[in-house]
Amino acid sequence: MKQQRTGMNASEELKGLDAGLNSVTRFSDLQPVFARIEEIERENPADFEIQLAVSDLKNRLFSKGRLLRDHQKARGSAPMPAPVKAPPPTPPASVSHGQMWKKAIGTGVLFGLIGTTLLWVGLVQIARKKNPENVLTTGNSIPVNIRTAPPGASIQINNEPKCTSDCRVTLPPGNYQVTALLEGFDPIASGVTVVPGAPINILLTLQSQAQAVRILTDLPYGRVILDGQPAGPVQEGQLVLDHVKNGEHSVRVVGPNGETGFSFNLASGKAPVIHGPIAARDLVTVAVASFGNQATVQTNSPQKIFLDSQPQGETGPAGLELKNVTPGNHDLAIGEGPDQKRMVVTFGPAPMLTAFVKSDVNSGTLVVFTGEDGATVLVNGKEQKRKTQRGQLRILAMGDVSVHVEKEGFQPVADKTAAVAKGEEKRIEFKLVPLPQVAALQVRGAAPGTGILLGDKHLGTIGPDGSLSAGNIPPGEHAIGLRREGFANKHVTKTFHAGDTVVLTGADLAMVATTGVIRLALNPADAQATYRHSDETQWHPVRDSNLKLESGSYVFTAKALGFTDRVERIQLAAGETRTVELTLQKPPPPPATKIAAGGMDWSKIGWAQEDGAWVRKGGNFVVIKSGSVNGTISFTAMLKKGGGFLRGAGKIRWFVDYTDSKNYAVFELDKKNFLSKDVREGRAFDRERTQHNGGELRSVDIQVEVAGDRITNRMRVGQQWVILDSWTQPGRDFTDGKFGFLVPGTDEIGISNFRYNPR
Repeated sequence: MKQQRTGMNASEELKGLDAGLNSVTRFSDLQPVFARIEEIERENPADFEIQLAVSDLKNRLFSKGRLLRDHQKARGSAPMPAPVKAPPPTPPASVSHGQMWKKAIGTGVLFGLIGTTLLWVGLVQIARKKNPENVLTTGNSIPVNIRTAPPGASIQINNEPKCTSDCRVTLPPGNYQVTALLEGFDPIASGVTVVPGAPINILLTLQSQAQAVRILTDLPYGRVILDGQPAGPVQEGQLVLDHVKNGEHSVRVVGPNGETGFSFNLASGKAPVIHGPIAARDLVTVAVASFGNQATVQTNSPQKIFLDSQPQGETGPAGLELKNVTPGNHDLAIGEGPDQKRMVVTFGPAPMLTAFVKSDVNSGTLVVFTGEDGATVLVNGKEQKRKTQRGQLRILAMGDVSVHVEKEGFQPVADKTAAVAKGEEKRIEFKLVPLPQVAALQVRGAAPGTGILLGDKHLGTIGPDGSLSAGNIPPGEHAIGLRREGFANKHVTKTFHAGDTVVLTGADLAMVATTGVIRLALNPADAQATYRHSDETQWHPVRDSNLKLESGSYVFTAKALGFTDRVERIQLAAGETRTVELTLQKPPPPPATKIAAGGMDWSKIGWAQEDGAWVRKGGNFVVIKSGSVNGTISFTAMLKKGGGFLRGAGKIRWFVDYTDSKNYAVFELDKKNFLSKDVREGRAFDRERTQHNGGELRSVDIQVEVAGDRITNRMRVGQQWVILDSWTQPGRDFTDGKFGFLVPGTDEIGISNFRYNPR
């Protein structure tokens, strides 16, 4: 089958391929259709509607292929006739009834399985030969190529480390978050939807982290010049320049008694680079360029360097490199003896350039770390004008100091003391802990299975230990809901305070039952029972001997083959447990030797009595009523044995309008479906297939009404007769034939309560 592609988009072509499937009569003609569908799928990997249409069309193609396989297996290599709209066909040449059942039951399941397998293998092999590049997506996994600019980033997928860019991973269809991490750059994340088709390409462009230059000094005042332009005044010993652009720069610090300056270079993802020696007049300058766990220290004159009191070496023209420095705050000292100067330097993952400018003033610097911005600092009881920024505050101080830190919304912390020497930077660190902003709930001693709600939010379900804990509850008054099957909903109002835990126990958890339990005892044990509430019309099957029901009035029924039906009315109170015994009684025994129907003795045609029913094994067509069948036939049937691996599910079968084994109307009932067939000249035509709710075929009440050109079949479901099929064929007289049961092979059925009421 070929499609005209000129001027046709993918959606239109798929519709054309779909319409053309109806005219395909050979399995081999499906191969080019399948190949073209896969081409369209590869050509439109990001079009969700096209991908969905392709999936639906493939399913249609596979179903069509199975039909063609089954037909070719049954008919040889002959093509399947193309479907045409025409009146119902005349039945073809006769096929014996035995042959018909053998084909339908004996080989249908086996050929269906073989056909499906061969179709799938054949089409996949064709696709691989025609499109070898498509075999990239094995195991339902799709290649995903991930590139970053710059490369070398750590790639995480749904927070799980996968590879280092540029790289390739394979993912099954679904939604994912791809994250790229690279030192010196801000993390970047992107969502991606993986669908079947061609490989997916992702490019993530990382942005360099903001560069900062800090000027820290003990000068009482001063000004900073960046690239020849005023950058701002030094206020209370510091000036922080944020978002300095990449490239070459120069900086000068001018104070009342001296000045200093140096040049440097900034680049994305790299540590700052300080060029040449630092030029200083009457000031001591220390510049620290850090990135990650490495740093370079540069001074205006050669100096010995100590980090946390450990010697590191001496600075030279290119400075001194420090390696493997742990993140956090460290004590940095230059020089020895009484002229040694101490500073506090912070190392972190982002590039940072810090310049310490020291004069010979009779003062030191107190560096207070809080880890929180906006904290208030008091030194010797005097509140500082500025609050902490970037988690710290630098204060000019000398001698013994007492430091107090506080911030609204945080727990109080103990004061700390320190001694600050001339030219020294002394650090004091505080850990501020937020005050609890939420409350908690604990439930103890509740019934397992109870659902706990906070307002409309479901917090959880009580487990076997009877307890439940929930946190992050906003302070205030809340309604706590309790839900449990069989009990009335309950609400308990409690007030929650920040940091407190509200405990529910005892009376708070008591609930009022709304259901009771009925323990049903059936005799015989295999009897079928149903029930309904007195306000209902629908009957419910009993599947458990213990029924938990809402309080009220109920009607129970029970029936079994060979027993008289029983109806029981029961009143159930909330919280009550009742035992209901439904013991069925056997009806009076039938006549000792025969049951008459249409003048026929059942015992003489191969039927035997068992537990009040007539039982027949095999016999194929067993006629029960001859002559005119104009009226209503009713009976209770039980399938004692039937079906098999090749023959399908067991069925109860009866026939009407029987002329011979090639002409009759047959009706079949299994545990799910009812099927009506018209057999003419040995060929069966399926008429009607319906589902029913009768369940297992242990005891089924059937009613067959024959009137002229109409046959109506009914089945009793609960207390109601439900029409399975009503068949009218004008011009045909169903009353002239015979009525009986079809018991093929070794099938075995039981019949009781047989009645014929003539019209």
